[in-house]
Amino acid sequence: MNRHLSYFTGKRVWITGASSGIGYALADALGGAGVATLVSARRRDRLDALAARHASISVLELDLADRDSIADAAARAWDMTGGIDVLINNAGISQRSAFVEAQPAALERVINVDLLGTMRLTQTVAARMVTVGSGHICAVTSVAAKIPTPQRTAYAAAKAGVHALFDAMRGELEPVGITVSLAVPGYVNTEISTHALTGTGAEHGVIDRNQATGRSAESCAGEILRGLAKRKREFYVSMAPRIWLGLALRRVAPGLLWKTLAKARIT
Repeated sequence: MNRHLSYFTGKRVWITGASSGIGYALADALGGAGVATLVSARRRDRLDALAARHASISVLELDLADRDSIADAAARAWDMTGGIDVLINNAGISQRSAFVEAQPAALERVINVDLLGTMRLTQTVAARMVTVGSGHICAVTSVAAKIPTPQRTAYAAAKAGVHALFDAMRGELEPVGITVSLAVPGYVNTEISTHALTGTGAEHGVIDRNQATGRSAESCAGEILRGLAKRKREFYVSMAPRIWLGLALRRVAPGLLWKTLAKARIT
């Protein structure tokens, strides 16, 4: 077993958004190592296919947009596993629409799933972790939280909100034995742009070039698991040189960054 996977040995891991992309790759890696892993998403057929591959994987359907079901799902997850040691908040949807042209419901759905759904689930699980005095909570966010680009207004706001949420709760949870981590991916070859919401709330239906040419989900998942095994508070994964340049410009020449983004052809 890889050294970073040994961190998860004997732990019970819950991964949201596990039906595809990074979440699927995380679950596949942990399941292949025999780690007790609970997977959640809306697409039950894909979760069942994962469970069929690995005996250590179990399934719990979850829709983070359904606020009234989250507390019950968390209780069922805890009962199914006997307790959650590691929660990886990976579920989310992206956006491809101009802010002023988007229907409010489409923007609100992104915020509801990516920020509020993550917050509600994390709060419920963290409360239970506090009672046992241990645990590890991670959110897989996006470099959009650091470099908010056009056509991603609600998505960037949601991811930035998750960063603020996790940074704030870290000071409350770390003193009682709970590790809080933020994994920040750059370009990863997943379905995230295909399922992104347009201004009408319909799916974008196209894989963007940045995703198509990005790192594989398996490679990204490996980096995330290594970061969690090292108990890192915040770490970047699957980064491209132009993203590092953007982060540097934000620090030293933010005006140039905003001018560059305003002129860039972003879809």
